[in-house]
Amino acid sequence: MRRLIFLFALFLLLINIREKDAISYEIELKEAESEFGLEDLNGRIAWERLLASDPNTGKIPENIRAKELAFARQNDLKSRGLGSQVPGISSAGPFNVGGRTRAVALDIRDENVILAGGISGGVWKSLDGGMTWARKSDPENRNSVTCLVQDTRPGREDTWYHGTGEIVGNSTSGGAAPFRGDGIFKSTDNGETWNQIASTQDSDPTVFNSQFQYIWDIEVNDRNLVDDEIIVAAFGGILRSLDGGDTWSVEVGQSLFNLDPSVNLNEIPASFYTALEKTSDGVFYATLSLTANGTVFAPGAGIYISKDGDNWFRIDQFSSLVRWQRIEIGSSKSNPDLCYFLVDANQPLIFRYDLNSFNTVPTGEWTNLSENIPAFGGDLGELDTQGSFNMVIRVHPEDENLVFVGGTNLYRSRDGFSSSENTDWIGGYNPEGGSGVYLNHHPDLHDLIFFPSDPGKMLSASDGGLILTEESNADSVMWDSRNNGFLTSQFYTVALSKEENDDHIMGGMQDNGTDISSGTSNWDNLLGGDGGYAATTPDKTLWFASFQRGQTYRLTLNEEFGLTSFARIDPGGLVAASGSAYLFINPFILDPANPNRMFIAGGNQLYVNNNISQIPGGSQEPTGTGWKAVDDSQVASGVISAIDISTDGTTVYYGSTNGLLKKIDDAKRINPVATDITSSQFPENSYISSIGVNPDNDDHLLVVFSNYGVPSVFESLDGGASFIDISGSLEEFADGTGSGPSVRWCELIPLNSGVLCLAGTSTGLYSTMLTAGTSTVWIRESSNLLGSAVVTMMDYRPLDGRLAIATHGNGVFTTTVSDFKKILFERPGEQFADPIAYPNPFKVSTQISYTIPEDGEVKIDLFSTKGEFVKNLLWAPQFAGANTITWDGSNTSGTPLANGIYLYRVEYAGTVKTGRISLRK
Repeated sequence: MRRLIFLFALFLLLINIREKDAISYEIELKEAESEFGLEDLNGRIAWERLLASDPNTGKIPENIRAKELAFARQNDLKSRGLGSQVPGISSAGPFNVGGRTRAVALDIRDENVILAGGISGGVWKSLDGGMTWARKSDPENRNSVTCLVQDTRPGREDTWYHGTGEIVGNSTSGGAAPFRGDGIFKSTDNGETWNQIASTQDSDPTVFNSQFQYIWDIEVNDRNLVDDEIIVAAFGGILRSLDGGDTWSVEVGQSLFNLDPSVNLNEIPASFYTALEKTSDGVFYATLSLTANGTVFAPGAGIYISKDGDNWFRIDQFSSLVRWQRIEIGSSKSNPDLCYFLVDANQPLIFRYDLNSFNTVPTGEWTNLSENIPAFGGDLGELDTQGSFNMVIRVHPEDENLVFVGGTNLYRSRDGFSSSENTDWIGGYNPEGGSGVYLNHHPDLHDLIFFPSDPGKMLSASDGGLILTEESNADSVMWDSRNNGFLTSQFYTVALSKEENDDHIMGGMQDNGTDISSGTSNWDNLLGGDGGYAATTPDKTLWFASFQRGQTYRLTLNEEFGLTSFARIDPGGLVAASGSAYLFINPFILDPANPNRMFIAGGNQLYVNNNISQIPGGSQEPTGTGWKAVDDSQVASGVISAIDISTDGTTVYYGSTNGLLKKIDDAKRINPVATDITSSQFPENSYISSIGVNPDNDDHLLVVFSNYGVPSVFESLDGGASFIDISGSLEEFADGTGSGPSVRWCELIPLNSGVLCLAGTSTGLYSTMLTAGTSTVWIRESSNLLGSAVVTMMDYRPLDGRLAIATHGNGVFTTTVSDFKKILFERPGEQFADPIAYPNPFKVSTQISYTIPEDGEVKIDLFSTKGEFVKNLLWAPQFAGANTITWDGSNTSGTPLANGIYLYRVEYAGTVKTGRISLRK
């Protein structure tokens, strides 16, 4: 019976407490704009720099990705034979959500064979037109794939090349922390296996001293039937090899490889952006940006043409443009003398070049089409390259006037942008308004390819992976995902269902929002933007999701994960009024003992809400209902970056971006108080990215610092009274300097035979069963599957040993920990006691506290002494044990009431309790 009552209460919550506030089942929740709006891009980069930079220098160590991977391999050799502590790891998807993809190509012999590369997910191959995928690159390699090309010469078609190194917008490592590429890789078995071309490997992995660390484009000269000639657009120049990459010459720009180890390319003025395009008749175009890696202009910047890859001529007329950045190229297959250029020069521009003749030197005509740039108005309708992050221009193979341009959105012109009347918005954000996406498509375009058998068939590569249209010239373009097992999504967060043996998982992704899975291969989307922290209550009655900059929502869902009600629940107004601000990915946590109680990081203060269900539904505005800053919770500098809570909800630990650690000893008090427990052992001004509390012992905790250059993991066995550095083999040197990884997350898992410590890092997942201070040996887990993927978060369920592992590049993995110790929390069985209001009398607000023996519906109404209805304070599911709601002295319309006596009525399971409150302003 109580179960039925609880479900009925959930139904009442779905219709938002009172009939006048009811939300239609046709819920429209305005989603977050992609985080790669320019302002958000800058915000994310600043957050990621804060997360990973060495606090001693304020910078990411030079070429740390190469160093930390090499260090991880050395540690693997040292720990060989120690055995896995976390066996059985397998992928949980999402199989239908692709991550950022810059590289895709069709096999010229069979267009059902597609090769594609995730920017942090490696090389993947499909044999059935994208219906299924298999990973082909080594998980241990640097997997930042930026371009792919096939050698199309007869008899050479099994040879492929791919470049690495995303120079702008990379979110794998942390903003300005470039996970630089590792040169060029080559396959001679049609993409089945890949080997690095030795000459493109960094000559010194400790510094940025090779232009092969950033590859934009690769072309094979198929007119050269003698030599294995490849031409490459790399950082600073256009390079050429006649022997498949063994040796190189510089054709345009600068020679920036084989340099002295002391050279730092961050200090060399060179073209930041380059591009390369081969036309259907074998002519090469190349572009070099005027923007350099510094404040001066890059020498040799411009647009170039060559008909043999050896002799190049500059043809641009951009002298009137100030500091142009990236220039992308789109040639016409049907008219190879015509080429389009998309230019980022603080605003997007489009030019057309008509090649008249190319005997000794080229002659041609330029046409400026920029006045016809797509401009549909509104917040999202303009062509937006987001600072050169997303740019593509392509020409239909059979129609030189059918031109596609991509930025955040995808546009199509039927007259080559010679006018603005024949342009359509066909992808990216939704042209109908709001900030949703075009049906089945995704913003932030990086590439487009056409199918030889049907040129109307087009595949787009974007921040949402791979998406296909069968007819790119239709009046209404329809899209269909080809992310069927293309496991390249970039997760920030993950959360398991709290029910034993339940397969539901939620997680927040870069530019793909927050998705949910019931254990199947495909996930369903809940919110857009950049997905942040997520959670759910037992029995899955309420779901919580967030996106960038702290917007946090309470959701109810139907069986198909359709949204049936929502409420924005974060105290954004209180945070703003305090003069602080949310983190880009902002933490919150639910009390395991009472999931209606939430703690959330509110900039430099921690806020608590004792009854999230009290917040009215249907609004996307921040709320103050029920929120209070925890006493003494403010951190002296920085903002709160990590929170964890004990199994019984009595102890809360939280840390900040500048290394402060605080503790709440009795979090269930109406007015909990925080105390500082920052250890003198902690590295100064360092980012606490994770706190892990032992579910079986809240005095046992780990604290993780994510910065490079500092010790990473500290353990306390006495509730934070003392700590010891257990970073051990995760660091090259005891002081944290050297080539150790950035540690992002930790978990303490009680076993029947001890405690398992897990560390998620920028080089994979590590475990130890024996902490021994700086002598602790950490073993890397699942190197053949997880490999060196960046593990951003984990979630462990002590009821059944279930573990979820989120990666930034290859989705989510799960396993069940063997020998786990089952941890149960018995909720109190007190009877329904008389509710108490405190303070009483009150001036500003009061809290009504009550205890219920089992989960169930609670209704609380407020009346005047004359019996007149004043306000419904709550009508929602509540959890067993102590509960509290807040009243601010207002009526239903929010109008402050006059001083006087008011009566409250609390109804639970057919029983009613009453009390009196005195309002005295």
